[in-house]
Amino acid sequence: MKVAFNARLLSSPTTRGWNRYTINLLAELSLLGIELFLYSDRPLHETHLARLSKNSYQVRIAPPMRYTIWEQYWLPKQCEKDKVDILHCPINFGLPWLSPCPRILTLHDAIDQVYYFRSLPWYYQLSLGYLQTRIYHWVARNRAEHIITVSQYSKQDLVRHLCIPEEKITVIYEAADAGFHRQITQVERSRIRNKYQIYRPYVFYVGGWERRKNIPFLVHAFAQANLSEVDLVLAGGQSEQYTALMQLAESLQIAERVKLLGWVDDADLPALYAEALCFVYPSEYEGFGLQLCEAMTVGCPVLAARSSCLPEILGEGGQTFDLDNYSCLKQLLIQVCTDIKFRKYLSECAQKKAQFYSWSNNAVATHNVYSSFF
Repeated sequence: MKVAFNARLLSSPTTRGWNRYTINLLAELSLLGIELFLYSDRPLHETHLARLSKNSYQVRIAPPMRYTIWEQYWLPKQCEKDKVDILHCPINFGLPWLSPCPRILTLHDAIDQVYYFRSLPWYYQLSLGYLQTRIYHWVARNRAEHIITVSQYSKQDLVRHLCIPEEKITVIYEAADAGFHRQITQVERSRIRNKYQIYRPYVFYVGGWERRKNIPFLVHAFAQANLSEVDLVLAGGQSEQYTALMQLAESLQIAERVKLLGWVDDADLPALYAEALCFVYPSEYEGFGLQLCEAMTVGCPVLAARSSCLPEILGEGGQTFDLDNYSCLKQLLIQVCTDIKFRKYLSECAQKKAQFYSWSNNAVATHNVYSSFF
């Protein structure tokens, strides 16, 4: 089987989000004997291609042209030229109106419509750039013969808010990278603590810091827990967000116990999770919540908000808390940081649940979607 991917975002070196999904899926599909074609309008980054067997894929880079022409004209022409069986776009948008082969779209969530759209000012909603973006997304989801999404919660949102027929959508769960499944040695744990100057027990969060991620909620609950011997370590975010967060910490008189790491190397994440007393995910809206899988895989106790898909993905792998007030998370933080037996119990629950998620299973299920057209 020949499968072409809209792989243009792999031109960026980032390995989070959509790129992480894409490269893990490609790596596993190549093991199933699928002949892969990676289409882009700009060179792909070598770090991503290094994950793939050299004989498993071919890269096709278009000559310089406007994005719309590349998406609507070059993509289908190249599919025809390569005689591919399936065109798969793994990034919510980027499929042509017409195609010589079936089109598959991975639509990770409906976050733009559910969470962001109503908060945008009217003049931005009417701007040319935003309207073009909405058209790109509309074309992709309406012209795709089938849609893959990453949780039952996301599927419900796609049906409810985007009016996509339920029978057109297949749920296929994501998983943690292979690096989270390896043994994390004490030497590595010590190296990571020294690298980031973390010398005390800590509660951990990694990810974005935009409004829906709800990081101030975690800071407030941590302050109320009054764990004087424990730090709150926050990784990710952007430099312009640091000042406001530290001002909040100072106002709550916990600034000396809050450490901002910035964006950390992917290779450091397994040990950062493993050394933490717990990982906390206070997000208001997620399509999947990959960090839950990462934390569970290394046996890090997990506390997640009782919101969107997070209870679905976490299942029996950890504890959830309400976002109505700080008291539930506060009590969980106190318990997990002071009760060794409870912490060990959550660690065992996490590792057991993590076995449910794997990229090999994801690839087999995706291959089954492809095969349904033949």
